[in-house]
Amino acid sequence: MTAYTAPEFYKKAFNCPHCGAFSHMEWQSKEPSVYYQAICAHCKQYSFWRVTETKLTGLELRRKGEILYPDFGSAPLPAEDMPEDVKKDYEEAARIFIKSPRGAAALLRLGLQKLCIHLGEKGKNINDDIRSLVEKGAFSGRVVQVADTLRITGNNAVHPGQIVDEDFDKVAGKMFDLINFIVKKAITEPKELDELYQLMPENARNAAEAQDKRNLQNQVQNPSSSPTQK
Repeated sequence: MTAYTAPEFYKKAFNCPHCGAFSHMEWQSKEPSVYYQAICAHCKQYSFWRVTETKLTGLELRRKGEILYPDFGSAPLPAEDMPEDVKKDYEEAARIFIKSPRGAAALLRLGLQKLCIHLGEKGKNINDDIRSLVEKGAFSGRVVQVADTLRITGNNAVHPGQIVDEDFDKVAGKMFDLINFIVKKAITEPKELDELYQLMPENARNAAEAQDKRNLQNQVQNPSSSPTQK
């Protein structure tokens, strides 16, 4: 998964909530005790912040703050190939994450359930859907672990007690990356591979598909024999 650095008050660089690029931030303020803006060196747009705490530590004055604009600044941008109904839940989760990590986690679990439906599942039981996608080859290895992490964290948001609060907050903050990862592996990469395959000469593709069909028929008729290779 691509590393993502969430926006943080007075941090020198993070992923811009507007353009998504990891970029240097120039902090400016006309009211240092109340408001700041961080200007992205990449897209030149700004995020607006409010000081929430001021503390004197030794000779150093330290401040904490929260982002006010844009209101989805705590999450990476949704994956380009994310289905629209899933993206709607994703963006709502991003808007509320700072105020309600559990609410965001529950929305992202719902987004995962909708994503499973988009991939051809029934959507009635998310655990069954994940296992079915494994059997079909749509999910494998790391993708299954990511999907289960999303499912379990989302469940814990509604039924607390299975994960301690400190661990929950840490995992919930990564759920945006996790669902983007699933979209990339289950939708984007297969689409890109199919586009490359379609660039091959048609007669070569037809021959390869005919050979694959014969191999599959041989496996069904003779399950103990190896597929014919040429």
